[in-house]
Amino acid sequence: MTGLRLVAIDPGTDGGHCPALLVDDATGDLLFQGPQVTSESELAEVNGQSPIGPGEIVGRIPARMRGVLLKALTEEADADTGTERL
Repeated sequence: MTGLRLVAIDPGTDGGHCPALLVDDATGDLLFQGPQVTSESELAEVNGQSPIGPGEIVGRIPARMRGVLLKALTEEADADTGTERL
Protein backbone atom coordinates (compact mmCIF):
# COMPACT_ATOMS: atom_id res chain seq x y z
CA MET A 1 0.00 0.00 0.00
CA THR A 2 1.22 3.47 -0.89
CA GLY A 3 1.69 5.99 1.89
CA LEU A 4 -0.47 8.89 0.76
CA ARG A 5 -0.83 11.80 3.13
CA LEU A 6 -3.44 14.56 2.95
CA VAL A 7 -1.70 17.94 3.21
CA ALA A 8 -4.40 20.39 2.08
CA ILE A 9 -8.14 20.37 1.60
CA ASP A 10 -10.57 22.92 0.19
CA PRO A 11 -11.36 25.29 3.08
CA GLY A 12 -14.85 25.68 1.63
CA THR A 13 -15.61 21.98 1.74
CA ASP A 14 -18.77 20.55 3.19
CA GLY A 15 -16.90 17.33 3.93
CA GLY A 16 -17.60 15.38 0.77
CA HIS A 17 -16.00 15.17 -2.66
CA CYS A 18 -13.68 18.07 -2.02
CA PRO A 19 -10.59 19.23 -3.88
CA ALA A 20 -7.47 18.18 -2.01
CA LEU A 21 -3.69 17.84 -2.24
CA LEU A 22 -1.96 14.66 -1.13
CA VAL A 23 1.72 13.69 -1.01
CA ASP A 24 3.10 10.24 -1.79
CA ASP A 25 5.57 9.78 1.08
CA ALA A 26 7.56 7.18 -0.88
CA THR A 27 8.27 9.43 -3.88
CA GLY A 28 7.33 12.96 -2.84
CA ASP A 29 4.94 13.14 -5.80
CA LEU A 30 1.87 15.35 -5.47
CA LEU A 31 -1.65 14.11 -6.15
CA PHE A 32 -4.44 16.60 -6.78
CA GLN A 33 -8.04 15.61 -6.27
CA GLY A 34 -10.59 17.86 -7.92
CA PRO A 35 -13.00 18.19 -10.79
CA GLN A 36 -11.75 17.21 -14.24
CA VAL A 37 -11.88 19.94 -16.88
CA THR A 38 -14.12 18.81 -19.73
CA SER A 39 -14.72 22.09 -21.55
CA GLU A 40 -13.38 21.68 -25.09
CA SER A 41 -12.42 25.36 -25.28
CA GLU A 42 -10.47 25.23 -22.00
CA LEU A 43 -8.75 21.98 -22.99
CA ALA A 44 -7.80 23.47 -26.37
CA GLU A 45 -6.33 26.51 -24.64
CA VAL A 46 -4.33 24.35 -22.22
CA ASN A 47 -3.18 22.08 -25.06
CA GLY A 48 -2.00 25.13 -27.00
CA GLN A 49 0.28 26.14 -24.13
CA SER A 50 1.30 22.72 -22.82
CA PRO A 51 0.34 19.70 -24.95
CA ILE A 52 -1.87 17.23 -23.08
CA GLY A 53 -0.28 13.81 -23.41
CA PRO A 54 -1.93 10.40 -23.58
CA GLY A 55 -3.24 9.44 -20.16
CA GLU A 56 -3.05 13.01 -18.85
CA ILE A 57 -5.99 15.02 -17.59
CA VAL A 58 -6.48 18.66 -16.69
CA GLY A 59 -7.97 19.28 -13.27
CA ARG A 60 -9.36 22.36 -11.63
CA ILE A 61 -8.36 23.53 -8.16
CA PRO A 62 -10.49 26.35 -6.72
CA ALA A 63 -8.82 29.74 -6.31
CA ARG A 64 -9.81 29.73 -2.63
CA MET A 65 -7.26 26.93 -2.13
CA ARG A 66 -4.26 29.08 -3.11
CA GLY A 67 -3.36 29.91 0.49
CA VAL A 68 -3.67 26.37 1.85
CA LEU A 69 -1.76 24.95 -1.14
CA LEU A 70 1.05 27.47 -0.75
CA LYS A 71 1.30 26.73 2.96
CA ALA A 72 1.27 22.95 2.41
CA LEU A 73 3.84 23.09 -0.39
CA THR A 74 6.10 25.41 1.61
CA GLU A 75 5.95 23.07 4.60
CA GLU A 76 6.71 20.07 2.38
CA ALA A 77 9.68 21.86 0.79
CA ASP A 78 10.97 22.92 4.19
CA ALA A 79 10.68 19.34 5.46
CA ASP A 80 12.67 18.12 2.45
CA THR A 81 15.49 20.55 3.17
CA GLY A 82 15.27 20.49 6.97
CA THR A 83 14.49 24.21 7.02
CA GLU A 84 12.34 25.65 9.76
CA ARG A 85 10.37 28.86 9.34
CA LEU A 86 9.80 31.26 12.18
